Amino acid sequence: MNRFRTVVGLGILCLVFPSMGFSGFLDDLLAPPPKKQSSPQSPAQPQEQPGLLDGLGEAFGVKKKNIDLLKKGAGVVQALEPIGVEEEITLGEAVAVEAFSRFGGEYPNQAWTRYINLVGKTVAELSDRPTLNYHFAILNSEEQNAFAAPGGYIFITVGLLKTLKNEAELAGVLAHEIAHVTKQHMLDTIRRGAILGSVSELTLTAMKQDPAMFSSVIDEMTDLLFTKGLDKDKEFEADVVGVEYAYRAGYNPQGLRDYLQVLAKEEGHVESKFFTTHPSTSVRISKIDTLLMDYSDIKNLPFLTERFHQYVKAG
Repeated sequence: MNRFRTVVGLGILCLVFPSMGFSGFLDDLLAPPPKKQSSPQSPAQPQEQPGLLDGLGEAFGVKKKNIDLLKKGAGVVQALEPIGVEEEITLGEAVAVEAFSRFGGEYPNQAWTRYINLVGKTVAELSDRPTLNYHFAILNSEEQNAFAAPGGYIFITVGLLKTLKNEAELAGVLAHEIAHVTKQHMLDTIRRGAILGSVSELTLTAMKQDPAMFSSVIDEMTDLLFTKGLDKDKEFEADVVGVEYAYRAGYNPQGLRDYLQVLAKEEGHVESKFFTTHPSTSVRISKIDTLLMDYSDIKNLPFLTERFHQYVKAG
């Protein structure tokens, strides 16, 4: 592995953490879209959290009439062409609304939200799509799970967050989800699906002209995210890419593996959608163990346990 990437990652980690702040997930989205630049924007002023469905929809810029359409269902598009960034973000916003509604809304701890945004955006800056405006939120659910919607909308449940032992584990989990976004795993699955419709491209214009088609695409995406899960190959790829992203950011790349070891103890004993939407935890651990052998300087990279306890465990 290239040592230079680790040095750069640690430099960004050290520079970003002391000085940056982030508003809540919803507050950030209520603010006008920031112009693309190399460093994240200053936080918006805190605002009252909207209601679960209608309010969250407005926060994401998804109007009430479009939220209603998400419930109707229809035929979807077949053989979609590559989806543009604007379309990806629009789809991601709508899926994110559903994530909030299904998992109890946003966990009401702004300090923890700022912290996961600091870690997540640090990793995202070293990903293969650093110019996306990533958003990270904590879902108010004790179930252990994490999700990624297209366009950079990433969620972790408070139940999962409380299980983590250090910042490297948090970075590893978030990096896995970031990898789903950068590799466009959900969009690729939608494009390849046997879906019927009257258009060959999913554009903003097409969505406006055929709201029912847009609704069906969202139905399909939420079903993938919360019920069926992605293909095993995509989950394994997210592990590989996520480990690399965490490493680039200067973290010990063993973090994701260590969390999965904790999760493996619950497999077969605890009911969770995580186990039905992801490959075998033991198989994932085995594959990551093989992967980590390529990281020769792993012993020199930090876990940042003390800082994690300072920000989360004491919160």
